[in-house]
Amino acid sequence: MKLYDISLRRTGSSISDRLVAARRLDALGVTFVDGGRPGRSFYPRGFFGRASIELRLRIATLIASGGAEDLDALLAAETPAVAVVVQGHGISKVRDAVRQLVRAERRVVVEARDFFDGWLIDPEHALEVVLAAAEAGAETVLLHDTAGKLWPDQIGEIVASVAETGVPLGFGCHDEGGAPAKQLFAVDAGASLVQGSYAVVRGGLDRAVPPSVHTAETGIAPVPCPRLEQTVSAHKAIGGVR
Repeated sequence: MKLYDISLRRTGSSISDRLVAARRLDALGVTFVDGGRPGRSFYPRGFFGRASIELRLRIATLIASGGAEDLDALLAAETPAVAVVVQGHGISKVRDAVRQLVRAERRVVVEARDFFDGWLIDPEHALEVVLAAAEAGAETVLLHDTAGKLWPDQIGEIVASVAETGVPLGFGCHDEGGAPAKQLFAVDAGASLVQGSYAVVRGGLDRAVPPSVHTAETGIAPVPCPRLEQTVSAHKAIGGVR
């Protein structure tokens, strides 16, 4: 299981604090650190410029995220990977954005917001979005449970159906009480990338919480994350994570 951290999408942190947080998330072993949405008025200007000079991540890949309308800003961020956040499942818009980013030699993750609601209304159309993104060159299509109305077993059933296409899948949902269970069911059904906020950013990174869940909550064992299991022994080395 690969981890995609979106803690830095939150507003209010300075550029220096974001850089510190990115380094510590890298030490935790996440696969992607989402630096946020360049080009938006609320986003601190200059982060990605400084990151390209100052960040030397060993494991994680820095990713810029935004909608298809943010394409110029996403390219200007010059991150090796980009997340295209799609709301409403416009197939042509997804396809065009992914193709342009792939031509610019970016790794692309498509984050399909409201995917599960769309699936319940029209599963064929929802599946077309996934296939169009993959055919255009996206390396992963992340299915997002934006409304949070479904139970974990329902999430698992839908992810399993989409996984039959052979498209590499991810899963994301809002941080709420059932999030860990939904993550586990999604992984068990075939999602290999799990999105979440595995850290709280305040004055740097003052807390990091691996995405684990007690067996009693779900009835199934936690998904092994060998890299994150080393966190306890790494506390002294990375400091400020407790």
